[in-house]
Amino acid sequence: LGFLCEYGMGTKRNFSEAVHLCRAAAAQREGWALARLGVCHEKGRGVAQSEAEVAASYAATSELGGADALFGYGVNGLDAVGELNAPESFTLQLAVSKLALATRLGHAGA
Repeated sequence: LGFLCEYGMGTKRNFSEAVHLCRAAAAQREGWALARLGVCHEKGRGVAQSEAEVAASYAATSELGGADALFGYGVNGLDAVGELNAPESFTLQLAVSKLALATRLGHAGA
C-alpha cells in the first residue's frame, strides 16, 4: 500500500501516508518497505532528506537476505546511483551484485 500511495496508483498520491504505511511494514521486516523508506528519505518524499536514513534503510534491506529484499535494494540503488544525494557507500557495482544475488535466489523480476 505504501508504494501505491507513493505513486498515486488507485489512490491519490500522498507521500506522508506512503511513509506511514512503509514504516508499519518495515517494522515487520518487509524488505520492499525498508527499500521504499530509503528512497523516500533520499528524495525527500513525505520526510526530510537524510543520507543517514537512506544508508540505514538500504543496509537493513540487504541484511534480510531474501530475494525480494535484495531485488528492492538493487533496483532502488540503481535509481540512486549518480544522484547528488546518494550515499557514498552505494555504487553501481553494489546494486548490480544485489540484483545478481536476487536472480540466483529466484526473483522473477531480477
